[in-house]
Amino acid sequence: MRCPVCGTEDSLSPLADLAVDSGGWVRLLFKRPGFLESRPAVFARHGRACRSCHVVLPFLDEQNQSKLAEEWDTLIPVAPDPKPGTPPSPESPS
Repeated sequence: MRCPVCGTEDSLSPLADLAVDSGGWVRLLFKRPGFLESRPAVFARHGRACRSCHVVLPFLDEQNQSKLAEEWDTLIPVAPDPKPGTPPSPESPS
């Protein structure tokens, strides 16, 4: 399998479980759709690592894939997409 970051062929590890030190899961959090509404979130429970560039790629399980697909059209990014050629701001999450 090719690494989507560095492009090296056959460099990704087998699928593994992801865990963080606090005992939670890696989450993708999107902007709140309204003031009192909760932030939409999906959990990445599995991942692969690249032996060439050492990136860790999180993957969603089937339940979170379905949840993301259902909410896709209503998700709001936490930061706007930058204009082409604009360097990222240090305080920007993107």
